[in-house]
Amino acid sequence: MSKCILLGLLITVLTNAEGLKCMMCYGSSSFDDCNMNGRIEQCMSNQLTCETVVRRHGNRMTVMKGCKDKGACRNNQQQNTKYSGNSSQCNKDQINSLCTCCCETNMCNVGPPTCTEFYMDAKPEQDCLEPSTVLPHGNIECYGNNKPGSAVCEYQCMGKDYSVWPKGRLTNVCLGNGSWAYEPPCCARPCPPYYLLDDLQIYHVTGNDAEKQLQEMLEFVVYGVIAFDAIKISTMYHSGDPVESSIVQFNDYGENATLLVELVRKRMSVVNEGELSTGNAIQYALDNLFVPEAGMRDGRAPKSLGIITNTNLSEDAKGPAEEARRRGYIVYVNAYQTGSTKFDRERLAQITGAEELVYIFDDDIEAVTAQTLDVMDKYFCHNPCDHVMHEHQ
Repeated sequence: MSKCILLGLLITVLTNAEGLKCMMCYGSSSFDDCNMNGRIEQCMSNQLTCETVVRRHGNRMTVMKGCKDKGACRNNQQQNTKYSGNSSQCNKDQINSLCTCCCETNMCNVGPPTCTEFYMDAKPEQDCLEPSTVLPHGNIECYGNNKPGSAVCEYQCMGKDYSVWPKGRLTNVCLGNGSWAYEPPCCARPCPPYYLLDDLQIYHVTGNDAEKQLQEMLEFVVYGVIAFDAIKISTMYHSGDPVESSIVQFNDYGENATLLVELVRKRMSVVNEGELSTGNAIQYALDNLFVPEAGMRDGRAPKSLGIITNTNLSEDAKGPAEEARRRGYIVYVNAYQTGSTKFDRERLAQITGAEELVYIFDDDIEAVTAQTLDVMDKYFCHNPCDHVMHEHQ
């Protein structure tokens, strides 16, 4: 047996092992509609043919595509020339027409069928623009030389927790008008827990059990995945002045969430000296921690400033908080209501700029934590394709 024959047999075996891929749609109103709303399916091992069926009643067309048994598809295609009415079953000179075409290579049934042109008058078509071949955290494979109706791009994401978004948009097809059916997708990770965010948390606690309450607050210091292209956290304690020895900067721990927690617990303790000045703490954070030297990322990563306390904020907090909001930062307050302390939600909302960013924790901490995460989702989980630290091509 010659090497060529052996090679041919090997290719056949590999193709069958992997399975044929065909465009699949049901009841589409046109080939472009099928391309946009259908999907590429992996055929079963006994389905060695891609089938296209086109029904026409007057000017109304219905397109069906999918995998098919080879013998069954060929039998259907042979009916194209069967005598019907004044001509054949597959025609363009009668009100009704039924055409079937079969092909046997991957995605060969994308676009109009090639075995007949009797389904409808042909329309002029133009090539699509060359698609991008760059998909961060993924791969793109394109076929068909940008030809309308036959060019297809397939998308696959690589790496931990990355998937194609919008969900299920694994293929893109060149339409007859020379445009791609969709904007290219991206490879994204779910938000939550992959918030893209620089979050700076400033703490102040008072009372006989202040140290214990502080440690309880620190249980929630990490609430998402810590990574360069996810959440980064900085922390600081304050009273009359910021306690510089308590500071953990954005760049102190790399992407190590365990190290972050260790540093926060090691450096953070209750140091209440002088009259409380929340405004000083916020201004210090704006001037010294929300800076690239402290690990703050560029504008692709949104910013938030959290004030975590069990007592009312000082009167000087409003001005610096407004400055943070002018910069586009989200300001929020986690207020732990204990003992006789009563928080004025309306006054705190003047600090945050929105009442929904004020979280008053009482006995039902889990419920308020769930509310907090819901609001986090609202502010920081929009289009997953925007939650990246790279540019889309």
